Amino acid sequence: MITYEGEMKKDLPQDPFDAIVIGSGIGSLTTAVLLAKEQGKRVLVLEQHFTIGGQTHAFKRRGRFEFDVGIHYIGDMAKGMGRKLFDYLTEGKLQWQKMPEEFERYVYPDFEFSVPSHPREYQRRLIERYPLERAAIERYFSDLLAATNWYSLAHLLDTLPAPLRLPLRFLIRSKGRFANQTLGSYLDQHFRDPQLKALLASQWGDYGLPPAQAAFGMHALVETHYWRGGWFPVGGAGKIAEAMVPIIERAGGAVLAAQTVDEILVEGGKAVGVRCHNTIKPHLPPQEFRAPLIISGAGADVTYNTLLPAHVPIPFRDELLQQSNGISAVCVYLGLKDSPARLGVQGENHWVYSGYDHDAALASGEIGAGYYLSFPSLKNPEAKGHTADIITFAPYELFQQWEGGTWKKRGDDYEALKQRIADQLIAQVNQRLPGFADLVAYVDVSTPLSMQHFVGHRRGAFYGVPATPRRLFQPWINARSPVPNLYLTGCDVLTAGVVGALIGGVKTAGVLSGPLGFVRLMRKMGAL
Repeated sequence: MITYEGEMKKDLPQDPFDAIVIGSGIGSLTTAVLLAKEQGKRVLVLEQHFTIGGQTHAFKRRGRFEFDVGIHYIGDMAKGMGRKLFDYLTEGKLQWQKMPEEFERYVYPDFEFSVPSHPREYQRRLIERYPLERAAIERYFSDLLAATNWYSLAHLLDTLPAPLRLPLRFLIRSKGRFANQTLGSYLDQHFRDPQLKALLASQWGDYGLPPAQAAFGMHALVETHYWRGGWFPVGGAGKIAEAMVPIIERAGGAVLAAQTVDEILVEGGKAVGVRCHNTIKPHLPPQEFRAPLIISGAGADVTYNTLLPAHVPIPFRDELLQQSNGISAVCVYLGLKDSPARLGVQGENHWVYSGYDHDAALASGEIGAGYYLSFPSLKNPEAKGHTADIITFAPYELFQQWEGGTWKKRGDDYEALKQRIADQLIAQVNQRLPGFADLVAYVDVSTPLSMQHFVGHRRGAFYGVPATPRRLFQPWINARSPVPNLYLTGCDVLTAGVVGALIGGVKTAGVLSGPLGFVRLMRKMGAL
């Protein structure tokens, strides 16, 4: 866990910074590290939370229960592209623990299905269970790979020289159209069995949209990302920032926590700096930091609709404000008295659903109609205490009456609601894993208001710009902004997820490195 607090400018290096990065999520840290390593830039990273890492940070309770707020598992960490990128960005200081070979378990009222860590075995098991759908299943695996390639290329168009963008955009629109239909429409078109359709969509929580809303390309990215199983960072997610921050500092940069950016300063039509206040001590005078480059990892919505002054002309501001900003979740963090392995689990994820219709379950607003169950302490060999997470998507309206309050001070009614939700979800897990409730020693609950408070996303959206078919080719998912000297980074310039945000960070650093800079960086890191 890394916590730095900068209160006064005298705490910082006296020489001016070359770039300011807003936020310390994996996309922001990636861009900052690459600017430091490859261009020798002095980068100032400002994080509003009191702990560095964005949604890759971790927190402890009672000294031994450590919880990871955004990382639950990551794919592609054997010898794939993701591992090569992480190794380069952390200089090999990050180690990974592989999850069990059957790393996912999909649970429905009348059946369960375990996902193996190999696509051929996964396909074989599906065909064995649904032999009448064999041809569709085989085509599905082929289409997943093709959709992944098309969807990825579409999000990387703005890294290419301008003369190449228009013809490639036309090619993607014509040849890759199937990747931009909804997952629901793809499943309805190719499969007949409602049970199989539900099963194939079981992982939708990893990108935050149910089948009727999610782009098939986004679903394909997630599915193929985990074809070789899941991994977890040894020592917890906090080790990621712990490995990356020194690289930024070594080049003369600085990383400050508890610095909430209130405004991006624009003078003469160009971004020139930021104004911020101390998150923990808001009574202190605000500070201004200036640099020739401003890079926002706060997300497109926050950057364009909150941080930029209203008088700055952004042609798509109203359209971005009106779009759906995704869904949020309740996270129940549990400290356990003993190892959950005594219940028969081995560290695999459990996706538990009350029925086949994922869209209807979400629309109902019912807490616990579907939930994700994870056991972080079984994934992390250095864990000092046993832990579990239960995550369920939840409507913001359920918590809206307390949005005017402050963290930890929202009142007894709010705390009582959190406890009722936690009790309900613990009881649901206990029904499936008898004895689970007796293991619980500590309970902590975060709601959409927690996400809104710490990340800044409207209505506590769990992810950034939603991965709907409408997302592609929108100007607000570009690394370049309409404001000179202002750039975006992270998941909103690429795709959701840790590796998606990381490659988004590479994308932005590449754009700042000149023509084909992204390709050069990826090659240097051994990822192409």
